[in-house]
Amino acid sequence: MYNQSLWLITRSEWKYALAGGIASIILASLVLFGWPNFLPISIHKPYLYSGDGLAIEWLAQRAIEGWIFDNPRSGFPFGSNFLDYPGSDTGNFLIYKILGIATGGAIPAVNLHFILSFPTAFLASFIVLRYFQIRKTYAFCFAMLFTFAPFHFARFLYGHLLYTWYFCVPIFYYYGYKLSNGIALFDFRKPTGIASFIVVVALLSSFGVYYAFFGAIIIMISGIYGGIRETSSKPPLRGLLFSLAIFIGVAANLTPNIIHRLTHTPNPEVAQRLAVESEIYSLKTIHLLLPQPDHRIAGLSEFTRSYQRTFPLSNTTSSIGVIGILGLLVAMFAIIGALAGRVIDARIGLAAVLVLAVILTASPGGFSVLFAMFVTPAIRGWDRIAIFVNFGCLLALAVTLHGNSYLNKLYDRAKYTPLILSITILIIGILDQTPTSYRSIVNESFASYKVDSTFIKQIEKALPPGSAIYQLPYFGFPESASKNKLSVYSLGAAFFSSKTLHWSFGGMMGREGDLFYRALEKKTASEQLEEVRRLGFSAIYIDRRGYNDGAESLIADFTKLLGAPEMIRSDANVVLFRIPSLQQ
Repeated sequence: MYNQSLWLITRSEWKYALAGGIASIILASLVLFGWPNFLPISIHKPYLYSGDGLAIEWLAQRAIEGWIFDNPRSGFPFGSNFLDYPGSDTGNFLIYKILGIATGGAIPAVNLHFILSFPTAFLASFIVLRYFQIRKTYAFCFAMLFTFAPFHFARFLYGHLLYTWYFCVPIFYYYGYKLSNGIALFDFRKPTGIASFIVVVALLSSFGVYYAFFGAIIIMISGIYGGIRETSSKPPLRGLLFSLAIFIGVAANLTPNIIHRLTHTPNPEVAQRLAVESEIYSLKTIHLLLPQPDHRIAGLSEFTRSYQRTFPLSNTTSSIGVIGILGLLVAMFAIIGALAGRVIDARIGLAAVLVLAVILTASPGGFSVLFAMFVTPAIRGWDRIAIFVNFGCLLALAVTLHGNSYLNKLYDRAKYTPLILSITILIIGILDQTPTSYRSIVNESFASYKVDSTFIKQIEKALPPGSAIYQLPYFGFPESASKNKLSVYSLGAAFFSSKTLHWSFGGMMGREGDLFYRALEKKTASEQLEEVRRLGFSAIYIDRRGYNDGAESLIADFTKLLGAPEMIRSDANVVLFRIPSLQQ
């Protein structure tokens, strides 16, 4: 199939792709909700309602109402400009916008986006594996294992929902294989070739700067590898030009941020990265080998957690599972075999070279440190490259099984051998890579959201449309620290749970509104009241969890000024004071 485009393979293999997509959605639902209540899939309550997940829901609501860069309902009355925080995620936020308009809100949009990340990953990996001439049953099996890589749910639990759309990883391997064999990436002599180039670059550069950057590494290494194999300068040159095109795509995503930075004073408080962070968030080989921390077997889960408690620079998102480890061994033995003079399958050779190069680059003290020191420390989360390692390992193992002479002879005698072997590998791999269920986390999210949203809707009914609410305690946004028992993004839930209200939370840290509220919180209750009344606020929203004393003294002060709180949330953690207008 090397002479076929991914589109042609998709057209011929659509039945398998459709079956795998449906199966992946059902299995994802089973992992999320547990047996037997995993169908039908609920989308109107959040699967994750904490940490960075709240920030994504906040951003999704902004995208739905306009776009992520600004929204008058956040950071009132100064505005909530998000241009100081660069990102290359236009694709993700466009999907949020479309889904949000179709479903009516950020919560179902974010949920659907996460659910759809499974069939998207399956489709891309299955089609690419078929391009690599992997037997259908093996391609289905290993595409499903890649779709349910431990990375997928680990990033979900971190609230890094944008990273669950890693469909681009197999596509980078597809173009890498073309480069390694001296095949032109696009036919620029035809309009369809030019159109394909534009679409591919837009896709690969619009689902996260990390994936675009790591993918460019895959492309460059593949080009160099192809140049050596083919004794030609064309593969590395093509790889360089393709990587530059991807970087131009990233720059196009960042154009509003770049223009903002050139036309405004620098903001030293946002998105500042240190070179040392490239080592703190590096990829250790042991991270790949450890069982995922929520493993079904308690002993394996505890082993991983013990390592995390004992050793430095630990992360929980890079496990590749037992099947991936077998693939890693195949890749390592392939390198040893090649050095010993053995002829190695070109597909395994490429996978082995890419896996080794990626590990050497992202490891503590690896080339990533040099990049941070001499180019930019902006790329710091090198452990996120683990998903590229995962696909390379699975590819190496799939090729080995497909080309194994003993298995092929066995297939001649028993034609169902590949199917039986694929099912066995898939069952073992899925059980190893996923927990029994995340039902407890989802239930907790549902319960927290119900309390929050019910209270916000009560406020929205009580106040006129367009009313503004002053929120306490003050939080810098984004990436500031939690306060007491209140996480940094918790106050943002009021924004995406309402439709007409304006909120003080969400102004960009280091800018005018943020500096104003940072100073205002330090003033007395009467001084705060005077200022927010002057600015047109109608109420004061206090979350007790952000204070060591449960905000008892602050609430007492405002009670003296305004009377008893008009509303108290059902869990008693939040109180609301109405602010009478000056005319009253």
